[in-house]
Amino acid sequence: MKKIACIVNPVSGLKKSLKVYYEVENEINQRNFKPILFLSKYAGHVEKIIESLPNDIDRILIFGGDGSINDVLNKLFEIDKLEKYKIGIMPTGSGNSVMHDLGLLKIKDALDAALGENYKKADLNNVKFDSFNRLSVSVLGWGMFSYGNIRAEKLRWLGPIRYDVASIITLIEKKMHTARITIDNEEKKRTCAFIVGCNSIHTGKGMKVAPKGGFFDGKMDLVLVNENISRLQIAKVFKKVYDGSHIELPYVSSIQVKTFCIDPGYKTFYNIDGDIVESQVASVDILPKAFKLLI
Repeated sequence: MKKIACIVNPVSGLKKSLKVYYEVENEINQRNFKPILFLSKYAGHVEKIIESLPNDIDRILIFGGDGSINDVLNKLFEIDKLEKYKIGIMPTGSGNSVMHDLGLLKIKDALDAALGENYKKADLNNVKFDSFNRLSVSVLGWGMFSYGNIRAEKLRWLGPIRYDVASIITLIEKKMHTARITIDNEEKKRTCAFIVGCNSIHTGKGMKVAPKGGFFDGKMDLVLVNENISRLQIAKVFKKVYDGSHIELPYVSSIQVKTFCIDPGYKTFYNIDGDIVESQVASVDILPKAFKLLI
C-alpha cells in the first residue's frame, strides 16, 4: 500500500482543513493508499514536517490554501526534493488559486486527482528579495495588489468576502506607486496602480488576473494597471477581473515575460501567494516544469 503524506493546515481559509481530512480519510484508505496525517501547528511547522517525511512516502496531499502550498514547495526546493513527490491539493483555503486553475474546487474532484496518476510538471516563479529567495506558485504583486492584501488579512474574520471589502477600501484611497521596473532586461521608470506577475491564471477569490497564462507555458504573465486611471476605472478593473476581460481595457497592459524586477528605491511590501514580504527589490524569473502537480 502506497503511503501518502497528508499535510493539514487547520487554520487555513475557513478552518475546515482538518474536518475535510477526516471526511476523506476512509476514501483514501479504500483507494489503496495509507494516509499519514501531519498537522501544521504553528508558523514554520510545515518546514519541519517536510524535513521529517519518511523515505517511503509516495506523494504529498496538501489540505490548505495557496500559502500552505507555497510553504511545502519552498521547503522541498530548499532540500532539493522538489521533483521527488507528486503533489496533490485539497481546496480548503480561502483563495485556492491553483485549484481554480485546474477546475478542481469540489472536494471529490480534487481527491480523485490527488489519488490518480495523471500529473503535469508545473512552473514556479523564483523571487529574489533583498536578503532571501522564495518560490511563488501563484503571484508576486506590488502596489494596490499588496496593500489590499494587507487589509484583507486584517479582515480574515469576514471569510472570502474580505478580498472584496479590502479592494473597495484600497480603491477609495487610489494611491499610485512608482518604481524602476525591468522587464526582460529593459529598464524603465513606471508609475502604476499595481503590477502583478502571475504564474497561475487565478488569484484571490477566483479573480482571473492572467486569463492567457497558466502553470504549464514556461512564462509569467505580467499585468500592469497604468497611473492615468480614475477611481471609476479602477473599479471597472476589479469588476472585470473575475472573468478576465480587464486585460482588454486600454489602461491595463498584459504581456508574457521570462523575467522582471521591481525596485522603488525604498523598503516596500510585496504580496507573494497571499503572504506579505517587506523588501526593496523583488526580482523574478521562471522555473519551468519545476514540480509534479497532480491533475
